[in-house]
Amino acid sequence: MHVTSTVTKVDRNLCIAWGAPVNGIDGVHLWTFKKVKGGVLATTEESWAGAPVDADIPGNQAALEAGLTDWVNRLKSTAESKTDCAVHRGR
Repeated sequence: MHVTSTVTKVDRNLCIAWGAPVNGIDGVHLWTFKKVKGGVLATTEESWAGAPVDADIPGNQAALEAGLTDWVNRLKSTAESKTDCAVHRGR
């Protein structure tokens, strides 16, 4: 699937937000970053809206949660690796 997102907000070292329409679903994604002892705490939020979401709220909620888990795991893996970030692109 090819998705073209629009970045809607960037605050250096604080947050990045973007959104995109995909298959009738409008998605909005936000990452926030906070310096904490020993590193950075990254949090993420995402919301989906549209007729396909309304047609299967439990199924789409499960897909949304699985996607967020995947994003966080990829970020964690990249942040903790000793290799260049480019190695993890395209997974």
